[in-house]
Amino acid sequence: MDPIPQKCVNSFSIKPLCRLMALLLLAQLVSACSQLNTSNSPTCRSQLSLNWATTDKLQEDLTILSSRVFQGRKTGTAGAEKTRQFIAKRYKEIGLKPWQAEYGMPFDYQLGFSEHEGINMVGVLPAEEASDKWRLVIAHYDHLGIKGSRIYPGADDNASGVAALLQLANQLSLDAKAGTSEPINYLFVATDAEEPGLFGGYALTDKLNESGTNPQIAQIELAINMDMIGRPGRPYVIYLVGGKNFQHFDEIKSQLADVSGLCIKTKHPRPVGRSIQKVDWLRASDHYPIHKAGIPWLYFGVAPHRDYHSQTDTAEKIDLNFLAAVSESAYQLLIIDSLKLKKH
Repeated sequence: MDPIPQKCVNSFSIKPLCRLMALLLLAQLVSACSQLNTSNSPTCRSQLSLNWATTDKLQEDLTILSSRVFQGRKTGTAGAEKTRQFIAKRYKEIGLKPWQAEYGMPFDYQLGFSEHEGINMVGVLPAEEASDKWRLVIAHYDHLGIKGSRIYPGADDNASGVAALLQLANQLSLDAKAGTSEPINYLFVATDAEEPGLFGGYALTDKLNESGTNPQIAQIELAINMDMIGRPGRPYVIYLVGGKNFQHFDEIKSQLADVSGLCIKTKHPRPVGRSIQKVDWLRASDHYPIHKAGIPWLYFGVAPHRDYHSQTDTAEKIDLNFLAAVSESAYQLLIIDSLKLKKH
């Protein structure tokens, strides 16, 4: 990198040539800083590699979930009921079985001085042969609903996570039909009432703690939570929190990045600007109740963006290739050898 010539520095009025050289140097510095910030993992690439994820289906599910028909999916509304009907339809198409008698699992929660009801949507993909190993996939389906005349579609938060959950369930179901799946049981939970206080996550762990529930908490090797996974920074950065739970996390992280080309980082960037508050990522989503229950977990998410909790969080802003790559990375975790999931 060439320095700025001294004659330019000493000149009282910078000539056009000197100004050009200064701009070129500045461009080199910006490029170098960018590379330093994004290449702390040698697996970060400028293009993504997709193997099986279907962007068309991701787009279809995402567009439906964030449409006006679902009215922002606020807990306890007609829009939430329509959302559950859609999720149940997709669970059935995929071949998931209800965990209990039905896919919907109601729960009550207290908010302020009022009692409310939420309904988690739970489907099971049992192993083809008897197994006591379980893995859990979570994505909340609720959002902010309607405020006055404004609809909050919540495409990234969190129709993106639900669309990925459905994609994972479908691929694992196909694996089972093809006889290529490992003897692992999968529990898929689209949680409700995450926005007002992670109530769906707490309801799930309460149910798992009940005597006679299958699975028992000790049988769950891994829980994956996906919350806001459709709007990457560049180049294709996804944040993966919870690695401290696993002895072999560095190896796991490298494997995921090698498969997809995602730039996987474990620490979110510092907040920028007065309007963005510092986030406690441990308590930021439904992995926190999972954490408190003692289940090892990993959380996929992007950094907050300008459309977070806004009317402008719409489907056309989702990067479908990125969403597909995150889905494929989560899939790698769901089929990974149990030995790599050894806890700290």
